[in-house]
Amino acid sequence: MSTSASHPLAGRLLLNNLALAVADLPRVIDWYQRVLGFVVEERGHFEPVAADFAMLVGAGVRLELVASRRAILREVDRTPPPRHLQVLGWKALVLQCDDLAALGEHLRAEGVELLWEAQPLNESRSSTLLRDPEGNLINIFGPRR
Repeated sequence: MSTSASHPLAGRLLLNNLALAVADLPRVIDWYQRVLGFVVEERGHFEPVAADFAMLVGAGVRLELVASRRAILREVDRTPPPRHLQVLGWKALVLQCDDLAALGEHLRAEGVELLWEAQPLNESRSSTLLRDPEGNLINIFGPRR
């Protein structure tokens, strides 16, 4: 049995970014900047897949938004919680915030689709769950008040 410290890739692999395929790249870039405070770090086009991309940074992560020019698009699975856990795959971008009440005010002012707000998870943590403009889940943890 191998431990992570003895694995040949231990310390060699690092997270570069999370990639999210989107239909409307300018609209989604604007939303992540305006609503969550992300900043565009880099933009480009990757010809082998005929896709434009934008690399955004914020909340301690790099988020790559990718839009294919040739794609036949399929909508994101919008199965609502708790049944969303019955669909395999990545569930949500999970962030954290020190003030979910202030975050909720900001999100409501921006017209963001909230699935729940400041929902208690345990004695010390709460969760606000929302969707980006293309239906992807974003879960934001914060302290329970």
